Amino acid sequence: MDIAKAFEILSQGKIISANSSKYSELANMLLNDSFFEEFKETLNLIGYRLIGEDGYYYIAKKGKLTQGEQQLFIDKNKELILAIALLRQLYPRLDRGGVIHFLQVVSQYVNIQKENGSIKDKLSYFSWNKNKDDEKEILEHFFKYLEKNNILEKESENISDKYRVLNSISYYLSIVESVEKGDNDA
Repeated sequence: MDIAKAFEILSQGKIISANSSKYSELANMLLNDSFFEEFKETLNLIGYRLIGEDGYYYIAKKGKLTQGEQQLFIDKNKELILAIALLRQLYPRLDRGGVIHFLQVVSQYVNIQKENGSIKDKLSYFSWNKNKDDEKEILEHFFKYLEKNNILEKESENISDKYRVLNSISYYLSIVESVEKGDNDA
């Protein structure tokens, strides 16, 4: 993999996790100090920064975002941030590098729903099908959404229940925690 291919992937707004098997080649290249520095310098020349922290990587514009760019970021990531907040409610021990089981999350959902019926409304937000009553199917769509956004990754195609939590979740969890902290301060 070369710098052009790395830029092609990261310029799509993707956050690449070092523990992702899907992007393992790119992650391994970014873990290489000389490649990281060369890529960082190249991005700097065109007005971007390469960020690498907590086992994940992404590119960002140099300088502060304008108000319009901030709003665009919020609009683009709102659903994903809400999804991670919901996942954390369903699975409080959620952390990067961990493993979660789909059936455990389903079980936790059922338990929470007994005490708090509003959880179904939160989950229904992530249903893109017309049948909002099939909660298991909605949870399956929810997990596919998290996979598509590089938050979860199946451990194995043979074991459909077990998912690895990718390092990129740390980025979004910090946003969720910041919002929650702001709500508590208000």
